[in-house]
Amino acid sequence: MSRVGDKALGGELETISNYKFNITENITMSFQGQSCNILNSGGNLVKKLEEEDGFVERDVMPGYQCYVMKAKVKFDRKDGL
Repeated sequence: MSRVGDKALGGELETISNYKFNITENITMSFQGQSCNILNSGGNLVKKLEEEDGFVERDVMPGYQCYVMKAKVKFDRKDGL
C-alpha cells in the first residue's frame, strides 16, 4: 500500500488532502488546488500558492518544505530521471 505523497514524488499527479513535503533535491513542483505554502530551509515563506493561481509549476530546492492542502500535486526531477 502506498503512502500519501508517494505518487506525487514519483512524478504522478496525486490528490492530497493535507500533507507536508520535505524537499531533498532540486525539483519542479506542479500544483493546482486550495493552498500550498512553500518555506525555505530557514522556515521563511517563499511563496503561497492558492486556488486563484490555477495550475502552476514552481522550482523548489533541498531543505524547502511544501505544505499542501486540498490540491493535485506532482514533483518532477529536473534531470528527467
